[in-house]
Amino acid sequence: MKQYAAHEHRRKGAPGSRVLRWRERLQKHAPAVMPPLKQPFLVHQRLSTGDSMTNNNAFQQPEITPADMDGLRESLRDIMANDGGYSQARIAREADISPTTLSQWMGGTYAGNLQAVGKKVRAWLQAFEERTRDGGLPQPPAWADTPISKKIMGGLRYAQMAQDLVLILGGAGLGKTKTVDRYRANTPNVWVVELTPATGGEIAAMEEIVIALGVRDYARTSGHLFRTILTKVRNTNGLLVLDEAQHLTVKALDQVRAILDQGGIGLVLLGNERVYTQMTGGNRAPFLDRLYSRVGQKIILKKASSKDADAIIDAWGFDDQRCRDALRAIASKPGALRQLNKVLRLAAAYAKAQDRKLTCDDIGVAARELGVFE
Repeated sequence: MKQYAAHEHRRKGAPGSRVLRWRERLQKHAPAVMPPLKQPFLVHQRLSTGDSMTNNNAFQQPEITPADMDGLRESLRDIMANDGGYSQARIAREADISPTTLSQWMGGTYAGNLQAVGKKVRAWLQAFEERTRDGGLPQPPAWADTPISKKIMGGLRYAQMAQDLVLILGGAGLGKTKTVDRYRANTPNVWVVELTPATGGEIAAMEEIVIALGVRDYARTSGHLFRTILTKVRNTNGLLVLDEAQHLTVKALDQVRAILDQGGIGLVLLGNERVYTQMTGGNRAPFLDRLYSRVGQKIILKKASSKDADAIIDAWGFDDQRCRDALRAIASKPGALRQLNKVLRLAAAYAKAQDRKLTCDDIGVAARELGVFE
């Protein structure tokens, strides 16, 4: 608890903290606010060469002095030292800077355009300060143990233990993907592939599986990909989860059947009811009978129930019973539990901005903003 308290002390910028020092430096190095235009600027008006934005000093940020550049570097070092999860590689990615360039810039050895890098770093620091001020935006609960999530967990566990095929089918927003992520985080040898229309073909789907297995050196041929998959999964008691499996083509589904037959692992096809239609439709290829006959369990997820909604509401710590029915109604609409989380998060942001407890009024405003009841 002492360590947590110390971390909060630094995050809030208490007197003497390193975070407060870098925020003070950021304010010092921030560019001056551009004065408002005397007359409104109309986009459709043609600009003359002399009036172009590139020649107007009012639109240009001031140059960063060497002293200011050192201050920006020190601010980055403070964040990397005190904010867990912010590595130099992550900052480079978020700031749209090459990792090598940022490393050289931090070490004072970069021979390129120092001003360009410095301005990107300054912009990233300003965005970071906005995100983290007063703890940043309210975040959804890390986990809510809903009845639907329990069904999904049971299917995943059965598939892995029995080395069998399980279909988990349901609409969007019911927590399928989030439940799979939690199961993977707590169980060894679970590989998850999220398919798209672009990766539902035979070769593309197998390539996604190979990448999920951690293989980076492979030939993009059907035979080689298949052998690579089998080599990686055999004798692992693992589980392969194909999310958004409705995108799989008939040929890709047959390859999935072969992985199940020869790999000795569990397999879960996760998606909407088109997955089942692909396997059992009247014009399906005959060899899909071999896949359908291997289904060990089929879980159909209907609409979210009031108990699912209550689990989400309780996870947010919201205990006002007066608007619980309205929140349950949100969970019954398209988007279901995902939409409920979005409404609660937006409502919590409104309440936090005014430094008060979340109320039913906040939820009503957030629901209208998101068009939930239109």
